[in-house]
Amino acid sequence: MNSKKVFLLATTVIFVLSAQAFSQGLDNLLSNLTQKQDFCSKRISSYDRTGANRDAFPIQPGETLTLAEIKGPAIIHHIWVTISAEPFYGKKIVLRMYWDGEKNPSVEAPIGDFFGVGHGLNRNYASLPFVCSSEGRARNCFWLMPFKESAKIEVTNEGTRSVGSFYYYVDYREVKELPADTRYFHAQYRQEFPAQEVKFENGQPEINLDGNNNYLFLDAEGAGHYVGVSYSILNRAAGWWGEGDDFIWIDGEKFQSFNGTGSEDYFCDAWGMRESQSLFYGCPLQEPGYDPGDKATVYRFHISDPIPFEKSIRVSIEHGHANNRSDYLSSVAYWYQTEPHKPFALMPSVKERLPFAVEMDQKVIKFSDSQLSKKSEDVITTVDSILFYDQRGKKLSALSFSFNKPGEETILDVPVPATEKYRAKISLIKGPNQAKFVLGFENTEAELVDGYHKNYNKFVDIELGEFILDQGEQKLMIRCEGKNPASEGLRAQLVALKLEPDRKFINEWYVIGPFDNPMGSYDTEGLLISYPPEKEINLKKSYRGKNGMEVKWEKRRADEKGLVNFENFLLPKDYTVAYALTYVWSPDNQWVKIFAGSDDGIRIWLNDELIHHNLVKRGPVPDNDLVKGKLKAGWNKLLVKVEQGSGWWAFYLRIPDPRNELKFSVNK
Repeated sequence: MNSKKVFLLATTVIFVLSAQAFSQGLDNLLSNLTQKQDFCSKRISSYDRTGANRDAFPIQPGETLTLAEIKGPAIIHHIWVTISAEPFYGKKIVLRMYWDGEKNPSVEAPIGDFFGVGHGLNRNYASLPFVCSSEGRARNCFWLMPFKESAKIEVTNEGTRSVGSFYYYVDYREVKELPADTRYFHAQYRQEFPAQEVKFENGQPEINLDGNNNYLFLDAEGAGHYVGVSYSILNRAAGWWGEGDDFIWIDGEKFQSFNGTGSEDYFCDAWGMRESQSLFYGCPLQEPGYDPGDKATVYRFHISDPIPFEKSIRVSIEHGHANNRSDYLSSVAYWYQTEPHKPFALMPSVKERLPFAVEMDQKVIKFSDSQLSKKSEDVITTVDSILFYDQRGKKLSALSFSFNKPGEETILDVPVPATEKYRAKISLIKGPNQAKFVLGFENTEAELVDGYHKNYNKFVDIELGEFILDQGEQKLMIRCEGKNPASEGLRAQLVALKLEPDRKFINEWYVIGPFDNPMGSYDTEGLLISYPPEKEINLKKSYRGKNGMEVKWEKRRADEKGLVNFENFLLPKDYTVAYALTYVWSPDNQWVKIFAGSDDGIRIWLNDELIHHNLVKRGPVPDNDLVKGKLKAGWNKLLVKVEQGSGWWAFYLRIPDPRNELKFSVNK
């Protein structure tokens, strides 16, 4: 029999045995449904207490929201949350649970890590105690959490911005009593950023017998049983992060009862890790390549094989063979035990929990070697992986320059989308071997940067200043100016360039509405219906609008951010359309770019010519749409139509004018 058939046969046997074992448990679970359920099910949720549809709570920075306070005896059997908040909120919102009035939490972890995905990211996966769906944004927990007297569940927003919406369910069952020896649920977050590498001298055998330098998952005292861990890794250097053996000590024993054979073996996989999911083990995240900055999250749940202890337990794992790696490690351990429990160490700050997470505008210009236009002969350029990642979890890279002496320079061609005034900002890496260098656009004043920092991988943003840049490729110069006396080299590493337009929105408008936006074959059709403002402009005349109401032109201003919000002055607002009118004066005939953002669909006319149509459902974001229009010398009529289904109803609109040639007015 060939090896492939042997593998398939072995896999089939294992699957059948596993399926039989699970089927027996499932039979017990299902057969229990035929019996009387001797408890009363209850729920606490974020539903709108007024009966409206605002079924979530906001949480301000630094604020703690109590999700549930429950009297016992009871057992929590399901928790569901979904959250709208700033990037990396999974690492910024901390979940805590307290049983029976205790002062020290029995559960304390960043909410994303608690539900089994690290790095502040969202990922789908399904296990027995945790299920995350909707691109990881719907988080479910099915661990049973009993308590005799009381339970308190709370979350704290440790981020810098408000949590816009925190939706939740806490489902539980009231019971008559709990057994005297009931174990309580616990979960604790830990991290080691970075893990301390054990260095071996040349010829010294790489041996680890005592596990003293291992990464620690759990150090608990009392009586209970360990039921699993979720474990997140960020590669500090190239190479496979595993090969670390798991060590478990029970009740103070000097030599571990459990000694594993490798990280992937403990997490029930083999020959490295790859993304997978199953009831008791899996890998929601494993970036390919094991390069610097690659991330992973794995889990192992001891549900069918809990590990009991009567006095204490220590669970750890090597980071690399014999702890020869120094990656960035974090974890949440799960266990049940009697109270009181050993108090947890102080939770690291958000900055400490997220040292490599960067909220990066998706419109930034990321540097690459294809942008090289000119360089000194001896300058070496490479594209290097770095440890940082953006809010989508995408790993960032740096365009690196190795200079030989001061005075050497490199020119990069960077694309400029439109002629206008910009605030320019460079994202770069500082470190112990970086040079001093100047950065600047051609024919502008350059900015001197000292790239030295005592630690590796310091991500910084440098403001270059304000510039009027013409559309097309512009020259960005980087020139070596020597080095800080403490620096070990002459390197520079650039990550991205952000050109932030000096947005000046058109603020003065005449508006009229609402008109009807009837449902049709394509959701709403009001954007396609021609109402009177498309046929004539008579500011003194009134018309029949939605539901036969009288509508007329009214002068309105955008808010301080440039948003024309129809909701503030037009009612009703659902399934409606409205128009906005202004005039633009130009000194001569010229083509211009018009940037718009709307909620929802939008049409734009310039001098009665339809130049833009976009039937879309979205929120109002500046510069979502770009359209070209030709201004004639003198005054030009600009008419905007915005349709609305439900929710927001607003728009932004601007025409870049870096040299202040144009005039905008509602009165031509």
